[in-house]
Amino acid sequence: MRIAVAQQAATADVARNLAVLERVAAAAARAGADLLVTPELFTTGYDPGRVHPDPTVLPRVADLARRSGLALVVSEPHEGAITAVVVDRDGTVLGRYVKTHLYGPAERAAFRPGDGTPLVVEVAGLRVGVLVCFDVEFPETVRGLALAGADVVAVPTAILDESVARVLLPARAYENRVALAYANHHGPAADGGTFSGGSLVVGPDGEVLAAAGAEGEALLVVDVDADDLRRAREVVDYLPLRRAETYRRG
Repeated sequence: MRIAVAQQAATADVARNLAVLERVAAAAARAGADLLVTPELFTTGYDPGRVHPDPTVLPRVADLARRSGLALVVSEPHEGAITAVVVDRDGTVLGRYVKTHLYGPAERAAFRPGDGTPLVVEVAGLRVGVLVCFDVEFPETVRGLALAGADVVAVPTAILDESVARVLLPARAYENRVALAYANHHGPAADGGTFSGGSLVVGPDGEVLAAAGAEGEALLVVDVDADDLRRAREVVDYLPLRRAETYRRG
């Protein structure tokens, strides 16, 4: 699978954001990507309390997937929640994940949390699981996707703290033997802070395969295949060695 990760700035202008998405998807398609991962709430802009669902977005994303020949992971508000949708290259919606862990009082006031139901779908011969932003900071979420058979975990995010990408993501990939694709915004945030950028792709051995800087837009394009997963799991595959019955003590 050839994975593309887009680092972009988003505004409240949905039409503008969709035009940017179209431009980025065209570039990813030219690079031969199978899957494009975009930041959290990219189409509406990340601004809890002010973003609203737009029913025109998903049909336009599906049309873009068909025209570009790309599978897309796009985050949008839906039924009072922050979600991420996987759209296959033929425009079929493969599934929708609801963000489980809401970050900060603004998100918790504006959205309801999901119930943790995992989403794992097949794209280009690999199984792709989906989380949203703060979810990946909890080890149980990535482990749950790995136990559900995920090979790649796609994470739309909107974060101001660069240490999450630098410290936590390589560990999450390594301990679960999955690849991780993490797409962040850059530039000013609605609360007056600054998004940290630092979008990246991590291999199943914990190696950072590509990373964006803290500033500016970027498109990362990385290959991850079944052989990469097999080699990492041959070194040590943690999942079958778990002793789950011992973890409930105390």
